[in-house]
Amino acid sequence: MSEKQLRIAVFHCGFAYSGGGERIVLEEVNGLRRLGHKVVCYAPTLNRKMCYPDLIKEVGVRTFLPQLPSWFPLRDAIAMALSSLLAPILALGFIGTDVFVGANQPGAWIAFCMARVLGRPYVVYLNQPNRLIYPRRIDQETGWLTKPDYHILDVLIQRLTRFVGWADRISFTEAEVMLANGGYIAGVIESIYGRQQVLCPAGCNPQPREGLPSKPLEAYRGNFEINGFKVSKPYVLITNRHEPQKKFEYVIEAMALTRVFAPEASLVIPGPFTAHTPKLAALATKLGIGDRVLFLGQISETELQRLYREAAIYCYPAPEEDFGMGVIEAMAWGVPVVAWNHAGPTVTVSDGETGYLAAPYSIEKYAQAMIRLLADPGLRARMGAAARERAENRFSWSRHVRILESAILEAVGESVEVDVDRLVRELTFERVVSRPLPVPRRAAAAELAEVEFQRDV
Repeated sequence: MSEKQLRIAVFHCGFAYSGGGERIVLEEVNGLRRLGHKVVCYAPTLNRKMCYPDLIKEVGVRTFLPQLPSWFPLRDAIAMALSSLLAPILALGFIGTDVFVGANQPGAWIAFCMARVLGRPYVVYLNQPNRLIYPRRIDQETGWLTKPDYHILDVLIQRLTRFVGWADRISFTEAEVMLANGGYIAGVIESIYGRQQVLCPAGCNPQPREGLPSKPLEAYRGNFEINGFKVSKPYVLITNRHEPQKKFEYVIEAMALTRVFAPEASLVIPGPFTAHTPKLAALATKLGIGDRVLFLGQISETELQRLYREAAIYCYPAPEEDFGMGVIEAMAWGVPVVAWNHAGPTVTVSDGETGYLAAPYSIEKYAQAMIRLLADPGLRARMGAAARERAENRFSWSRHVRILESAILEAVGESVEVDVDRLVRELTFERVVSRPLPVPRRAAAAELAEVEFQRDV
C-alpha cells in the first residue's frame, strides 16, 4: 500500500445490469478507497435498480451527462456516444485528478481523452477485447438482439470502422499500464493489440469456514423461499444474465439427462427476465422438466448469496467467456463447478479437484459431471472445500485490488511494496494452465476468422 493518497477517477462503459464487469469496477473503487485513495466512479449510463442497487449506492456512481428518461428509445447508446464525443470537454470537470482508470470501452477512450487533455497518466482494465469490433464466434452467431442499444452501436461501428478501430486501439495501447482479467483473456488481448498485459483476475469474497455448511448432506436436504418460489435442495445454480451468448440451454438439456439418476434435483436461475427467458422456459417444458427449472427473476444481493451457499453444484455453460465471475463466487462458498474445458473456466476451475471441465460441447459429458456430484455428497463436499481454498488463495478481491494499485502507482511514478516473488509464481501459473492460440487481428470491423483455443497442460 502506498502512503500517498491519490485522486483517482474510474470510468466504466455503463452500469445497466448486474454483470461481472460491473461488479469488478464497483469492487475496485471500494478496494482503492479502503487503501486510502480518494476515488470517484463515472459511466455514460446508469440504472440504479437493475445494476447491484446496494453497491451502486455505496460507491456513489455518477454519470457524465444527465440521464435521458428510462422510456427514451436507445438511451444507453445515445449516452455512450455523447459521452465519448464530449470527453475532451468533460475533462474540465476532472482537473484535480491524479490518474484515470478506464475499464473497457468506452471507459478506456474517455480516460484516454481526459488524460491527454489534462496531461495525466491513465491505465486500462480489460475484461475482453472490444466485442463490437472483435466479436467472438458466439457473438456473431447470436447477435445483440436482447440489447437493442448494443445492436444499434454495432450497426454504427460497421459504418465508422476506420475511426472506431483507431480509437479503440490507441486508447488501449497508449495507457501507461494495461491490465487483463486473467491468463486466458490476456493472451487473446495481446494477440489483438500487440501489447503485454498485467494479469489482474477478478476477485471474490471467500466465506468464513465456520459460515459454510458443515455436513455433506446439507446441500441435499431442506428448502427455503425466494421471490415466492419454493427452492428445494439439491439444486443446480446458474447466475448469468439471460442472454443467448450464455447458452443456458446446455445445462437445461443436461438436466433432462439427469432425471433418472437425480430425479429430485432442480435447476435454479435467478436474474431479470429478458426476451430470451421465455425461449429457455419453453425448452425446459419441451424436455419435460418445466417443473424442475425455476426462473426466480431479479433478487437481492442477500438472496443471491444464500443461493450460492445452499447450492449443490454451480454450472457455467457459456462457451467463450473471458473469465466467468460466477465461477469464483460459487467457489468462495465452497460449491464445486461444472463448466467447459475451454476459455475462462480453464483458469479458475481445477478439473477433478474443484469441479469438472467437460469436453466442449458434449451435453452427455456435462450431464455425467453433474450426476457424479449430485449422486455423491462426500465427493461434492471434498471438491467444494478445495474450491473455497482455491478461491481464497488465487481470486480474492484484496489480491485483485493490490495488483491494480501497483499498476496505478507505476503509472504515476510511485512504488508499492508487494510480494513480488509470490505474484510472479501465481501469474506465471495462470499463463501456463490456459494459454490461447493467437487470434488473427481484425482490421477495423472486418469478420473475425473462426478460432479455436487449446489448453496447454
